[in-house]
Amino acid sequence: MMMENSISKAKNALVVFPTRPEDAPTVAQLKIHFCGQVVETPSELPAATNSLRVYACGNIEKLAGELPSALIIQELSYGYEALPGAADRLVSLGQVPVLVHEAGVYFRNLFGTEDYFNQVQAEHVFQELTESTKPSKALRKGIYLTEVTKEEGEEAEERLRFRLLRCSSNLSGPTANYRSADRAIMCRLNEAVRHVFDQETELNHVLAQVYTNTKGADNNGKEVKAKIKAHSDKTKDMPADGLIAFCTFYDPAGFQSLVPSAEDPYDWVYKHKSGLTRLVFKLKQGVEDSSLAKEFSVTLYPNSAFVIPLSTNRLYTHEIRPSMLNVDLIPVRMGYVARCSHLEAIYQHNQTYIEEGGQWLKLEPMTVEPMRDLKTAYYQENSTEQRVEYGKVAFSMNSGDYEKPIL
Repeated sequence: MMMENSISKAKNALVVFPTRPEDAPTVAQLKIHFCGQVVETPSELPAATNSLRVYACGNIEKLAGELPSALIIQELSYGYEALPGAADRLVSLGQVPVLVHEAGVYFRNLFGTEDYFNQVQAEHVFQELTESTKPSKALRKGIYLTEVTKEEGEEAEERLRFRLLRCSSNLSGPTANYRSADRAIMCRLNEAVRHVFDQETELNHVLAQVYTNTKGADNNGKEVKAKIKAHSDKTKDMPADGLIAFCTFYDPAGFQSLVPSAEDPYDWVYKHKSGLTRLVFKLKQGVEDSSLAKEFSVTLYPNSAFVIPLSTNRLYTHEIRPSMLNVDLIPVRMGYVARCSHLEAIYQHNQTYIEEGGQWLKLEPMTVEPMRDLKTAYYQENSTEQRVEYGKVAFSMNSGDYEKPIL
């Protein structure tokens, strides 16, 4: 059985040169949570640093001619202006990987100031969404995204190759091809995770969802906030060394009532209460490991990415919990969840086929008994720490998987 991926602390190093007094508290926290080795001089680093991503902060004059490829943390550094090529080596503190309870790696502002909330929506038509086989529509809308390529099949008939990642989110339309914004996001994301996990893998499939909150027509109307209850992601189409990356983009127009937090430079608040969504992790019942946090939460900052291995998904459930503020005070969020799929699919002859053991099998209609068995496996994955063996699953609960992908 393939090993699950794990967080690596051997691929990154942080060199902390003398810092300014005003930076000391932030640097102290970074030293505690940095995903990698922390040193005070380059001489403490391994002799061979070619495979090591090195970050530096403080008085960068101390670098002199050493570590010519070191990344300079702009907010916490000074004295670098005269260094050759320094401008091309600047990174923001939000792009530096930090550990969260040894369960995941957080890039608190991986995507800078890009407005991917609007860019992604401008390039796709988001679809209606239901959970599992429930008839009611969810407040959020979504779309599955992956690389879709066109091939010439027999008798020059069009054949579309793509990937499926079947879970309980049932969308009203088909998988869509990446567009320019998606490719930029995935390129940045895959480059980042390559340096923080032991096994190299590729994030290649996305579930993007827009979480819209509503309020009744009159002043006493009930507020309804989009949320997702505690669950574990379904891994039947994921390799064991796969990852789950929770990327977050907000509508820039929704921040009029919020101001940057005085305590947390990445949070946005109204009267000291955060207006941002949280991702809440809870250890599953029956997991007996005193080294694991029983519960923790991650505030989903704008343009952030929180990445976990499948072991965290197996040991914990996670829940999307919106801000406590009124809906007219909080921005609309796009959850852009990137995952790893090992399920190849083709669409040909008005039919989806999936690759199984070197053969192309028709994606069969969903029937009652197999669906019942699959839901039992889903329950097991939600409630236990066991690695669920799904066996052969020849159907999908997502009706869009049977449709022709959008090229």
